[in-house]
Amino acid sequence: MAPRLRSLRSPLAILDTRTGTALAPTVSEQDRKRRFDETRGSARQRGYDRDWEKLRDAIVIERGCRCALCGTVVVLRKREATALTPVAEVDHITSIQEAPELRLERSNLRVLCRPCHSARTARDQGFARG
Repeated sequence: MAPRLRSLRSPLAILDTRTGTALAPTVSEQDRKRRFDETRGSARQRGYDRDWEKLRDAIVIERGCRCALCGTVVVLRKREATALTPVAEVDHITSIQEAPELRLERSNLRVLCRPCHSARTARDQGFARG
């Protein structure tokens, strides 16, 4: 008679088909991202204050509302965004963690569209695939 399967302790656990027991749970990418977000502070705590908001808007306008990587036209506000014109995100070329003194330095900033910024962030924080 085949061994009876026991319930898994975690929905992410892997079942050993030979013994019918649950192996150590695997950690999903979504769980990794959630844990990462829990450890970092709020936007204000990370340095995105009123001074940053003013500088961000000025950078987007003076650099022509275009993504520096792909050239897509971007908009300042989320409410103005469409499928063809994503929201502008101002990226720190050298991160605030690496060089806090460059937080408001114009030469350390570039305008990116949301897809390009998300891809760069995923690579930098280890969430990129492949």
